[in-house]
Amino acid sequence: MRTSLVVISLLVACSKSPSEQKQPPAGSNGSSGSDGSSAGSAGSGSSEAPPEAAAVSGPTRSAKGVLEVGGALTGKFEWIKKDQKRPISCAWSAEKEIGGLSVDLSDGAGHLIKMTIDVPPTELGLPRLDVVSKDLPGPLKTSLGFNMSGDDAGNIEVKFDATLTDAVADPDAGKTPAKKAPKKDDKPSGPTVTIKGTLEVTCPPRK
Repeated sequence: MRTSLVVISLLVACSKSPSEQKQPPAGSNGSSGSDGSSAGSAGSGSSEAPPEAAAVSGPTRSAKGVLEVGGALTGKFEWIKKDQKRPISCAWSAEKEIGGLSVDLSDGAGHLIKMTIDVPPTELGLPRLDVVSKDLPGPLKTSLGFNMSGDDAGNIEVKFDATLTDAVADPDAGKTPAKKAPKKDDKPSGPTVTIKGTLEVTCPPRK
């Protein structure tokens, strides 16, 4: 009887595959357990990662050109992709000559300005340029000193020779003296910033 038990034990041992025979006991610090865990983690991570195509949203947009900024904030600012907080937002109708642009510009040394331009239809008001930065006490704006143009292919050009302030634009600026309301105090009470240069933006239309 004892001999039979020994034979059965040997048969069971031989029937195991080589990998099963070499597997260390549960709870041991063998390398196979670590490898299995790593493989499991890698598999789990790759299954949860979004497909590469999902990271691409819309056409590629970019800007080139260096703007000279002076006054309350000084430096040479340009579009640097790795520094932007938000992607470029832009649109332009060559036929109607209306559109808008929002772009982050950096001096490469940690200073960033967000520039927003709005060119509405003439009957809705004047064009407007706004600049916001953590290095400024508040938003600055102007309706003068810049010109935005472009084509329907998405090539936009903005020329600057502007002075931005925190003053509110005079709503009666376009009226004749006889129809103008009493003049409001629209002098800047805070800092001013000057911007000079040309910005060229590639803004392919969405398909």
